[in-house]
Amino acid sequence: MSNLDKVRSEMNAYRASACDLAGSLKDSQVVTEKLRAYYERLSLEQKQLADQILCEWALSQDEKMRFDALALIDEFGVKAAWESLHNIEARLASHREPSVPYELKKIRRIIERLQS
Repeated sequence: MSNLDKVRSEMNAYRASACDLAGSLKDSQVVTEKLRAYYERLSLEQKQLADQILCEWALSQDEKMRFDALALIDEFGVKAAWESLHNIEARLASHREPSVPYELKKIRRIIERLQS
């Protein structure tokens, strides 16, 4: 198992555990808080791998996973997400769901922050 696969497995398991806890507490913010704390504890090498996984999550069809990824990408200034964010922006531009304008606005705000 590669280091990337190991970190991916750990992050997925950690997120699943955080989602379970959030469900039992009926507090969706728990997931983001737990993932934030997890990310902060990673070594520099692990963060570089985690950044790749956040890019994968950002491209997910799962809106909640995408939300978590975008929150961490934004907070930690994950520049590796640049291409993924542009891919999401292009994909969402053709969608008509009511939440799309808000998500596009968030993505564009994150892109602007990463540029500065």
